[in-house]
Amino acid sequence: MQDPTAPINRLYTRDYYLSDCEGHAEFARTAGRKLSRRLAKCLSLSRAKPGEHWVDVGCGRGELSLHLAARGVTVVAVDPSAAALGILAAARSVWTEARTLRAQLPAVPIIVRGLGEHLPFASGRADGVVLSDVVEHLTAPRLERLLEECRRVLRVGGRLVIHTQPNRTLLRFTVPLLARISRLWGVHVPVDLRREMTPGSGPEYHPNEQSASGLRRSLRRGGFAIDEFWLEGSYPIHRIFGDSALKAPVLKLFRENRLLRVLLASQIFAVARKLDVT
Repeated sequence: MQDPTAPINRLYTRDYYLSDCEGHAEFARTAGRKLSRRLAKCLSLSRAKPGEHWVDVGCGRGELSLHLAARGVTVVAVDPSAAALGILAAARSVWTEARTLRAQLPAVPIIVRGLGEHLPFASGRADGVVLSDVVEHLTAPRLERLLEECRRVLRVGGRLVIHTQPNRTLLRFTVPLLARISRLWGVHVPVDLRREMTPGSGPEYHPNEQSASGLRRSLRRGGFAIDEFWLEGSYPIHRIFGDSALKAPVLKLFRENRLLRVLLASQIFAVARKLDVT
């Protein structure tokens, strides 16, 4: 029988997690003690409390799982990548062996190798699920099944925290449009901004990047109420407008105008809740 994780292990290697996947620099310096901005925001958005049960689906290196455990949360870290779980296991050992870290870690993450579409948990038991930089890595049918599984394992009212990047609208619409006129303000922008991204942002890794409207639709179809939803990340503005005089007013409008964030933001965050549809 073919191992369904074999293609995953080919792409999601130790090198990917330690030199490409966002947050790798902070992880290398601190074994996960310092979170990248993206992961720190996901932790804050979880509002997880001691004694709660959370599932970190697509946990990768697992630093978010370690920080949830440090809050007294029972957390199950799930990933199909053997390399990712090996890195997490090593980091978990560092945390539990270091006296100062051990004092901060009342529990340790439970590590489970598996696909998010087939979570080995009872229904309605989890208080929360985190999908941090996961949804863009799944095809549309797999994402639909994943959201069904998240809904199944969550209790009614349980929280789903999502981060995804890059914003599909930015790459497919805004950048190609502005690249054609960016020389007017003295900046060369490639029509395909992926040329300036890491290999892990390529289509083989990201078959299903999300727009704001697309992610909203998927969550609602999956039986979730959206409590918080926003776009942020101004790097594209700095790249597109460079040192031109246009950058400052565009940044100001970006902070004030939702449409500009839809067009120019690099990241999408969402916090949703399982509805009771009985």
